[in-house]
Amino acid sequence: MFDGETETELSPAAQERARVAGVVMRRPAWSPNTMLVHQATLYAKDNGMDDVFHHAAARAYWEQGVDLGDLNVVLDIAKECGLDRNDMSVRLEAGHYRQQVLDEYERAKGLGVGGTPTYHISGNLLPGDVSYEALEEAVQGAERA
Repeated sequence: MFDGETETELSPAAQERARVAGVVMRRPAWSPNTMLVHQATLYAKDNGMDDVFHHAAARAYWEQGVDLGDLNVVLDIAKECGLDRNDMSVRLEAGHYRQQVLDEYERAKGLGVGGTPTYHISGNLLPGDVSYEALEEAVQGAERA
């Protein structure tokens, strides 16, 4: 948990970011292993639907508290997005995207990412649970540079 968070409530900064983005965020009782959903996102990317899938998975996690480490949950989200559930299942079970996810993880660590959230804005890292205003300032600073 971050400063200002409780077992049931997100920090004020996270609540503000969610409010500004028009997103409902409820603190799930636990954090899932996200390896599977990262792999599924790469499958969706290969099919031109990573943005749609990512938002659907995030919404399901934050609004409903689903387990993004559960294959059937991830496949159901994929199907709702119009992705081929059976093809995705075969690829995920075969570990088709596993190494790519691990490689991306190692690249992020090499850049200095030590946890989530971390924002990479114009070559600079902004780690931690920062406010919407801090994010906006970082983006505006990058635009001026």
